Amino acid sequence: MRRLFVIPLVVLVLPAPAISAPAAEESWGKAGVSLAQYRQDAVDCALEGHYLDISKTEDAKVFVNASRQLDAVTSGGGVAPSVTGASATGPAANDAPDQLVRYANTQQHIVENVRPQMRFRNIKKTLVTKAEQCLAGRGYSKFRLTDEQRHQLRKLKFGSDQRRAYLYNLASNPAVLQGQGISANP
Repeated sequence: MRRLFVIPLVVLVLPAPAISAPAAEESWGKAGVSLAQYRQDAVDCALEGHYLDISKTEDAKVFVNASRQLDAVTSGGGVAPSVTGASATGPAANDAPDQLVRYANTQQHIVENVRPQMRFRNIKKTLVTKAEQCLAGRGYSKFRLTDEQRHQLRKLKFGSDQRRAYLYNLASNPAVLQGQGISANP
């Protein structure tokens, strides 16, 4: 299976302890966890999601099938124009614009039938669920950030040590986890 769409999903899959969105609403934490363990668990679980074999999912199979259909159309197995250039004469030469339109419509129809945005959301959900199951299996729980915490987080540069320290302090604080915890079964 082509891994064309897997690489951009890596960024989307990483759980909040490893990388958080600028305006994260939820994160994962574990009371009393060390910073080193927190970061290691985040990386390990993100990688579990990243390396999950999605090739057998219905969404991936639909992408593969559509890719094959598009390959067939573009390699001449479809309705691609067969006019060989300026030397063509007669009705076939005048049919070239119609053939091009049919060709484009066929491609568009194949892509639209896939519903790629929905398929990517489904695949992302599968990958994120795997990472969340990993975190839950290691004793982490999900918690919701307050408006004030999100506001403070937005002030911190993405990827900075200050931002990581802020999230870690929240994620390892038993009071935050108890007061802001979310009951969820990933």
